[in-house]
This record gives sequence, C-alpha cells and structure tokens, in this order.
Amino acid sequence: MNRDVFICHAGEDKQEVVIPLAEALENEGVTSWVDKGEIKWGDSITQKVNKGLKISRFVIVVLSGSFIGKHWPEREMYAALNIEASSGEVKVLPLVVGDTNIKAGILNAYPLLNDKKYLNWEGKPGPIVNAALELLSGSRPSSTTNEKSELSAKSTVNIPLPKLRKPFSDRDRDVFLIDSFDVIKNYFQRALIQLDSQYTEIDSDFTEVHRYNFIAKVYLRGETKCQSKIWIGGLSTSDGIAYSESRINMGHDNSFNELITIEDDGYKLYLSFSMGIMYQKNAKNLYDPQDAAELLWSRFVAPLERQ
Repeated sequence: MNRDVFICHAGEDKQEVVIPLAEALENEGVTSWVDKGEIKWGDSITQKVNKGLKISRFVIVVLSGSFIGKHWPEREMYAALNIEASSGEVKVLPLVVGDTNIKAGILNAYPLLNDKKYLNWEGKPGPIVNAALELLSGSRPSSTTNEKSELSAKSTVNIPLPKLRKPFSDRDRDVFLIDSFDVIKNYFQRALIQLDSQYTEIDSDFTEVHRYNFIAKVYLRGETKCQSKIWIGGLSTSDGIAYSESRINMGHDNSFNELITIEDDGYKLYLSFSMGIMYQKNAKNLYDPQDAAELLWSRFVAPLERQ
C-alpha cells in the first residue's frame, strides 16, 4: 500500500518527535512509513527501507543534532534526494529540531539542503500536520482513484509493465551534478572528522577553495600521506567532477587523475568514472552519488592502508 510520507530520523528522536508526529498524521488520515512499525524481526532492513522510500510520496527528514553522522538515516536522506534530483519533483521535506546553534550545525553538515525551505519542530505536531495536509491536497488521488489503483494492482500483479524512458534536460543534469558534488564534499568532511577521532597519530585538513572546489589532506605523524583536490570542472568548466591527487595546485584546475561524468540509463541519472577502471565494480559503471563518494574516499585513503 502506498504511503503519504516516509519519516527519516535518528533513533534518539523517535520518542519525542517521530511517534507523536506519526500518530498525529494518522489521526488526520495521512499515512506514514516509520521503521518501528514496518521492519519486523528477521526482515532485510535495506529491502524494507528501499520499498518504503519507493511507495512514499514525500520523505520527512527529522534533522537534529543526533541525526548528523548517523549512517542509516543519512543514506535514506541521500537516496530520497537522488530520487528528487532524477525526477525533478519535490520529495524531501526537512524538519529541523533544536536551537539556533543546532540548526546552523545541521545546515553546515548538509549544504545541499540550504536551498530548501524547512519547518521547525516546536514540540507539537499540529503545524507539521497542517503543512503536510496542505502539501498533499494537491497530490493525493481521490478515494475512487485509490480504489481503482488497488483493483488494478491486484489484477496485474503478475503482469510485467514496461519502463518508460525519460529525457533529461541540461537543467536536470546540472542540478544532479551540483547535488552530487555536495554529497561527495559532505562525505569527505565527515570522513575526515571520523578519521581524526579514530587515530591519535593522524591529523587532517579540509579546505574549501570555493563553493565547488575543496582540498582534503591527511597527515600521519606530521607527514603528508593523502591529499586530493575535488572540484566541478574537468575538460571544460562543467563537464563533471574532477579528482586530482598527490601534487595539488590550488590555483590551477587543468589536470586530474579521474573525471566523473553524468550518465543515464534512459530512466535515471548516475555518476560514471571515466578513467578509473579499478572503480568499475558493476557491469555498467553507473553509481549513485553516495556510492561514488565512498569509492573516491577509498582511493584517497589507500596510501594509509599501505603503511
């Protein structure tokens, strides 16, 4: 059964925010997907979450101090943002929990959310429910349509339906490129922090040259072991995301070790590694932004593993 909203959250916010919000939404006829009620003992978490995201019209992301750095909630949010970038339709609804300092930390941790209007959690679900009802009023089908949809689903359960190809405009590709770069930049920022906290003999630097260009460095006992520059650019000013390592020149972007381009399979936008055969871990060499960030990070820290 389709749901109106998927509630993405950290476990620490479940009792104070998520459960009251879900109950208030249900009382107003807004269906919600919350992991506590959907994932049973022995279920595959990944499969359940993927299905929940697929069947939900919107994803309410409960952003709090507890959310930052949590692997599962962040993957859910990035998956929803990827769907949004590919479809061109609003999917992610940010709900910020906390004081001014916490809000600033959240927006700093997830810069790709800065252009989104967000709502504040003030301790009561009423305003959030009202906003959800207003948003859904223009997108929710009538009860008659729902009945027809359910009947159609039952009657065609074993009938394979064709996938419709989607043309992607220059605008679609540009938005996806910027969102993907933000995912990679945010991943490196968080990963460097975790690396620092894990090993006392390691220090790291993150330098944002400008909005679409950053440099990452790792020192082992004071000696440079890993360094790279990542930026939007390449063979021209907007071909893709370029990666350069070892010799870093902050002022020149005319050489790189890897160029990540925007590709599509006719249905969805992806990232593709143009030069790194070592990265082709799937047959089509097509990756979502989160997976691409993980692959770049693995290459970046490889010198540490050879110590």
